[in-house]
Amino acid sequence: MFQLKKSIAVGTSALVAMSLLLTGCGASETAEKVGTADDPVTIRFAWWGNDARAKTTLEVIKAFEAENPGIKIKGENSEFSSYWDKMATQVAGGDTPDVFALSGSYPSEYSSRGVLLDLDKVNDEIDTSKFAPGTVELGQINDKQYTITAGVNSMSVVIDPAVFKAAGVELPDDETWTWKDYQDISAEITAKSPKGTFGTIPMANDSFLAVWSRQGGEPLYSDDGRKLGISEARVTEWFQMNLDLQKSGGSPSASQVVEDTAAQPEQTLIGQGKQGMKMSWSNQMNSYSGNELVMMKLPGETPTGGAWLRSSMEYGISSKSKNTAAAAKFVNFLVNSEEAGKLIKSDRGMPANLEVRKAVLPLLKDNQQKEAAYLDRIAEMNLTPPVPFPAGSSATLEVLNRNLTDVLFEKATPADAAKKFIEEINLNLDK
Repeated sequence: MFQLKKSIAVGTSALVAMSLLLTGCGASETAEKVGTADDPVTIRFAWWGNDARAKTTLEVIKAFEAENPGIKIKGENSEFSSYWDKMATQVAGGDTPDVFALSGSYPSEYSSRGVLLDLDKVNDEIDTSKFAPGTVELGQINDKQYTITAGVNSMSVVIDPAVFKAAGVELPDDETWTWKDYQDISAEITAKSPKGTFGTIPMANDSFLAVWSRQGGEPLYSDDGRKLGISEARVTEWFQMNLDLQKSGGSPSASQVVEDTAAQPEQTLIGQGKQGMKMSWSNQMNSYSGNELVMMKLPGETPTGGAWLRSSMEYGISSKSKNTAAAAKFVNFLVNSEEAGKLIKSDRGMPANLEVRKAVLPLLKDNQQKEAAYLDRIAEMNLTPPVPFPAGSSATLEVLNRNLTDVLFEKATPADAAKKFIEEINLNLDK
């Protein structure tokens, strides 16, 4: 088991190809080279993100190299849309980066195929003793530590008070509001706003569906990860709610939803100040360029809550790395160095290391301060996180989106879409 007090002592088709090609996943048994300033070791670090994240990451790399002259870091940045296909191709070709970023179901995907190093082998290099309670466990699968969280976030509702005020609609009480309240408020905002402004817009995201499922007393996936745990009736309710929102005018037309989903944050409706409420990851609020925004709990969190603190990004080490000690030292710097934390701030989620978080908080902008306060509220709910999304579930997001689009264009009924969604996902999980 990974020691909590150490200081005291992938695209679907590409993943299929990867599973066929993976061989020899064990870390090197030979003694690792210890780099020096004159003869350093070089490790590769891959992550996804925009140019701003890349610039910051390169500054972090520079700071690490200054502190560790025997190690050089080669940074490899990709846009999120292409990152997973690129990673799967590299893994299948035996060219996995030493350290790489993961999220969602990918830790399960990669650990099940032997791609990730069991971090217990390098726990002398990674100190998690100052992590917030429960955040170390976010990187554990089947009682083994495969990843370290880069930061935490949670599902939220981002609200634009200016849109509410202009429509003459009161802000909701997020301790008590229901999904019926959410639908009614959405329709009221649209009805009382200028043409082109809407109350909300659907969010087809498997993590959001997990919150919806948990609120209904059902897990999204079964404990063994071999099938969905959410019922067909619960999925049908979710599709129906989004169709009802569209029919009431609370959300835009199907074609507008597709367009908005593909838009850059500042070009979305909420980014333009034309949307009252948006389901969003908490750390994404800062990417919208609209009015002064606030963050609230999702509807329906009383009496049975569904949201949880999750890793917005995780760091893993390749099981094939020839420099696992150097790789682990770099991961340790990413998550435990105040210098790194002050550069990254909350870009990868709120720091799990409480001392780093304390150093970072004064540097955060107003919206980021709001996120920190919101995450404290989620933590106070003390809800047990679901089991990590299982291997085979990386396509769930795409399948969910596809079926929601069919519902919104009225090519399928909510009941038919729910049945089709469950059947396809269960096939993916049972492979």
